Amino acid sequence: MLTSTTGYVILLVFGVFFTGLTIFMQSRSKTAMTAEQFSTAGRSVGVGLASASIIAAWTWAATLMMSSSTGFQYGISGPYWYAAGACIQVLLFAIVAIHLKRKAPKAHTFLEFIGNRFDKKNHKLMMFFALMTNIIVTAMVILGGAIALNSLTGMNIYIAAFLIPLTFTIYTMIGGLKASFIADYLNTVMIFAILIVFATVVYMKFGVTTVYEGLRSLPESQQMLTMASIPGLLFGMINIIGNFGTVFVDQSYWQRAIASKDSAASKAYIYGGIAWFAIPFAIATFLGVTAAGLGLNITDPDASAPLMAAHLLGSVGSILFLVMLFMAVMSTGAAELTAITNIVVTDIYRKSINPMASSSKTLKVSRIVTLSSGLGMGILSILLFNIGIGLGFVYMAMGIFVSGAVIPLTLGLMWKRATNDGCFYGALVGMISGVTVWLVSAYVMYGNISVESLGQLHSMLFGNLAVFIVSGLISIGHALMSKEEFDFESLKDKFKSFDDYEDEHETVKTVEAVGRRKVV
Repeated sequence: MLTSTTGYVILLVFGVFFTGLTIFMQSRSKTAMTAEQFSTAGRSVGVGLASASIIAAWTWAATLMMSSSTGFQYGISGPYWYAAGACIQVLLFAIVAIHLKRKAPKAHTFLEFIGNRFDKKNHKLMMFFALMTNIIVTAMVILGGAIALNSLTGMNIYIAAFLIPLTFTIYTMIGGLKASFIADYLNTVMIFAILIVFATVVYMKFGVTTVYEGLRSLPESQQMLTMASIPGLLFGMINIIGNFGTVFVDQSYWQRAIASKDSAASKAYIYGGIAWFAIPFAIATFLGVTAAGLGLNITDPDASAPLMAAHLLGSVGSILFLVMLFMAVMSTGAAELTAITNIVVTDIYRKSINPMASSSKTLKVSRIVTLSSGLGMGILSILLFNIGIGLGFVYMAMGIFVSGAVIPLTLGLMWKRATNDGCFYGALVGMISGVTVWLVSAYVMYGNISVESLGQLHSMLFGNLAVFIVSGLISIGHALMSKEEFDFESLKDKFKSFDDYEDEHETVKTVEAVGRRKVV
């Protein structure tokens, strides 16, 4: 539909524009870039900017591709189950965001809190869950962008997967978390503007009646025209359960709470969650459901959104969809990249390698980690593609691998009775149980263990349910049997700004210099 040159131009324009904007904003800023500023954006972000950033961070490439796929496959129930099923978690996150701000006002990651609340084994296990979440999400984001570029422009999918990270890695490396917030705001505005264009064109060009009659003529019309669709309901349950892991165990959402003002943290998640609902709901309805109603010959449901956009407006529609997609890719990519950087720097480098690193040294390491992580993500996305795992499979399976940490993590933050062993074994055994049930149910129901059988709705649902049930029973049960109680007040003085270490470093050098002069 478009030439591969168009894909390269879009990548170049995005990368150059946001890098240039970051450099310009940084040159105009009165605040010097320090390790603390790079990591937390000064903890001064207002509710408007934070809300837009949450919307952008939760708008994955999979949001645009997968939501449309649900509408194409399940009919009118698909848009609702996708949007509602992934909106609840962000709204509920407002509660835990308040607790983190109150109990650890100077923390840089939720893992830093866990490291002080629990023991080392809990910290390491939660870090494993967190890094797995961030790495898989980033790979999904890049893979989704590469697939869309390939399907619309014919651009080589391997080249696209290596070039896409550059569009957000460079400006994130320069400007840190604040650059991500600024880009997110612009990206959110652009996504909503393009959504309005698609919605208007569908309504004016086809109308409701044409789509309705098309859906009614399909063999599976009874499923496509009801909210009581069983496949839609099963997907909704998987979506709700699985996405608790991709929000509560994802450092990118915690760091937005950390970066927000105290008065803005909870409001930002409520406003952002409600506003985000409109994006997947509109995409799935106006592109996915409409594509099914018009009877478009689409063999891969994951590609229904870009193909429907091209059907609506030709090359203009393809370009608009690619622009919207790359807004999503860049926002989520930058959010996940800063999350990985903060975890590596705070919970590995400063905790185990160089605890007394100065602010300038920490900033240098942060930028190196950001660049390295961004370039490495393209390789993982290609690995997923080569082993034949699609976006839909990874999206629904993520909860099985990461949601085991949700209940233990939340209990550790909010409940003084939560115990070390209960939370550790709850998270670990929960994940193992979920994977086991997933594999066994696929074998029992479909006769084999393969990507196809594991990707079925029933096996996915049973695996996701097992994770939550087992992790909840162990972590809550052990806490009720134990008489341990934790004093959260003891944590407040255990978190320090990265910039405090610069001051201490300078003070030590000054004292040493004065001492040498006295000796002389």
